[in-house]
Amino acid sequence: MKKHQFQCFFFYWVILLGLTCLPFQIMQAQHPPMYSQYMFNTMLINPAYTGSRNALSVSVLARKQWVGIKGAPFTQTVALHSPLRNQKNSFGFTFNHDAYGVSENLSVFASYAYRIHFSEKNRLAFGLQAGFQSIQDRWTRLKLDDNIDNVFSADSPVFYMPKAGFGVYYDRENLYIGFSTPQIIKYSPPLLTLYNSKAIAYNHYFLTAGYVIHVNPEITLKPSILIKYVKNSPLQLDANLHLILKDMVWLGISYRTGDAIIGTFQFQLAPQTQFGYAFDYSISKLNGFNQGSHELFMRYEFGFGMKVQSPRYF
Repeated sequence: MKKHQFQCFFFYWVILLGLTCLPFQIMQAQHPPMYSQYMFNTMLINPAYTGSRNALSVSVLARKQWVGIKGAPFTQTVALHSPLRNQKNSFGFTFNHDAYGVSENLSVFASYAYRIHFSEKNRLAFGLQAGFQSIQDRWTRLKLDDNIDNVFSADSPVFYMPKAGFGVYYDRENLYIGFSTPQIIKYSPPLLTLYNSKAIAYNHYFLTAGYVIHVNPEITLKPSILIKYVKNSPLQLDANLHLILKDMVWLGISYRTGDAIIGTFQFQLAPQTQFGYAFDYSISKLNGFNQGSHELFMRYEFGFGMKVQSPRYF
């Protein structure tokens, strides 16, 4: 490992350890939806990432959370994004289905990013996303002891809510950093009222950063972090470290404050195809009540004559 790479690596982890030692409170509420392999498609949390892979990128993700707990979240996501020919403008779409308990959420987003190229591998992007989310409670799926309870005789109405967000993303050959808030519309009564209860959707804030270290031609290290914040909830930190072998096999470990220790495995099946799996071991108060969380990920990329950088580390 070169001297300057070691210094960057040391400096990065000093900052990371310092953040870890801050007085983070244990996270009591999940930021829906939750992903453990977000770093393989950062567009899920930052619209400015749209088109950054210089190809039409299509990814599919499925997550089963807290196996063993009935009604635990189950999430499926499809995302696709691509730059245009001029490489400055990019577009993408995200489709997400999230179910937990009797509630079902469906969201559809379109995203746009404008990218400034300082050089071939030195870029700054600004992104926007907009779409809607639908929410419905399927009360009729419940098995009741008292079948004459009319409250549960029909499903709730479907509530539709607009959603919008923005982000900034900078990347160069071995480094990236991004900031985003995918939800900038704050809902407050009387705009959203569910059965006389008051539901408010606050802004979410995400800060991401990562660095790639080439130890030798066959071994690469990639440390990264994600910091999440939403009003009325404490900060949450994801600290990740991936070991990349021959640019084909990714072995990772992550620590999510107050929630889980995560092991990940990704394999480059072909130059355009990547498969991934993540397992979350719960360290929260739910430990002992579930058998962990499972997440599957697959990505395929169409070049269409564009200049595709290979390999891609972020």
